[in-house]
Amino acid sequence: MNQSVNDRPTPPPVDPEDAFHTSTKETLLPLPTTPDLDPPGADRIGLTPAEVDQFREFGYVIKRGLVPPAEFAAIIDFWWQQPPVVSTGAVRDDPGTWISPRRYWPRDNRWGLEDNWMGSHPWPGPTDPRPGANIGERVGRLPFKLTRDRANDVWRWHGIGHDPAFVEVSAAHPSVLHMVELLLGGPVKRPRRSRGIYALFPKDPSEPASRLGPHMDDNPTELLVSMILEDIGPREGGFTLYPGSAQALYPTSAQALNWVATEHSPAAMDDVKANIQPIEFTGKAGDVVFCHGWTVHSAGIHDGKRIRMAAFHDLNKVRRRGHLRWTAAGKHGGPRVNCDMDGILTIPVDGVDDPADGWREVTQQWLVDSNEFVLDRSPPFDDMFKQWNLGRQEAAGHIVKEPAWWEKYNMPLLPAGSVPRGGGGVPAAPLTSVATYEGDGRWRFPLKGNNWMGQVE
Repeated sequence: MNQSVNDRPTPPPVDPEDAFHTSTKETLLPLPTTPDLDPPGADRIGLTPAEVDQFREFGYVIKRGLVPPAEFAAIIDFWWQQPPVVSTGAVRDDPGTWISPRRYWPRDNRWGLEDNWMGSHPWPGPTDPRPGANIGERVGRLPFKLTRDRANDVWRWHGIGHDPAFVEVSAAHPSVLHMVELLLGGPVKRPRRSRGIYALFPKDPSEPASRLGPHMDDNPTELLVSMILEDIGPREGGFTLYPGSAQALYPTSAQALNWVATEHSPAAMDDVKANIQPIEFTGKAGDVVFCHGWTVHSAGIHDGKRIRMAAFHDLNKVRRRGHLRWTAAGKHGGPRVNCDMDGILTIPVDGVDDPADGWREVTQQWLVDSNEFVLDRSPPFDDMFKQWNLGRQEAAGHIVKEPAWWEKYNMPLLPAGSVPRGGGGVPAAPLTSVATYEGDGRWRFPLKGNNWMGQVE
């Protein structure tokens, strides 16, 4: 278990919903990852020397047919019964009904939510009065996130990500966890949720061409995993990654296990976008790609006629945890404020907000399984894979059922009451219910992430 290194400067707080990116435009179109390009061993569980070399150099490895598609077939059937599909009139065997469904989607989507906002209220809409926030403040992710991204319509079904049956056949599938242990080494934290199913819809040919949106997720994820749920061909929206990008970004971070951008990081990102050939993950249902968590990636370019359906997971070792990544809404026109790694949230004392007002909304990026900072703040290692296994030892089933972060902090997540399966999500809570005011605009959140190990910080 890593030891805490907390005598280092605390980085400035960042918004947990942000991703690391730069404004320069990407220059290269992706090439497909066809099976003939895989190193030996891609068709079976395990890691060959060639696959280890590929992961060290490029930060990813593909496993073909790792999960039998029959195991998640029931989830796909359930997907076709959900409001974003049913409301559009889409027919499963009629691809002509799948095109650009956003014209049927409601502007204000509140499917699958309990009346538990700030304790006992409905989740607010864009124009609803907000006693704990400015009107129109974001509410974080919804169980059904419907957007228009880079020319294609996208439905991110985050609500299914905490469904136990879905987790069992996806993020926590035995073959997936076997590969995670071979790559990371144990003890592996058994995931309790995934990001869910991301569906990228075909667009009308008259609409603008799809574009890439390269970024790196700014959350404490060691392995980012993408699983194909239905066959994906070239230019059909396959998850797109930049091989070797994690190796380029890693030395620019101020920390080894938490991404902390420095003045060198934007130039490294620009170089990635300009000079690394992106690849799009194509293949059959049940194919899985494992990437270093700091890999630059994007939704794929989708000019095809099928729905790109994939699942995304965050996998980590068991480690001593830091604070939850809280963010607090602004009030009376004041700005949103974020918590730092020490669990301190500082509201300006000279602004329009009353810094002692504890009746303000606080939320987390609840869609991810890795919603806590890592306590260890060591700087980057000379070898970024110093703490990885990379096939040196066989997987021994060292999988630990670490409590989920929402259980550690006694927060609701799973659907309850009349909320159907596939709904739910963590609502806002009043700041005063989860933090203590210390004066001068400082609110302190408790650290409960390691209590389950018998270690109270």
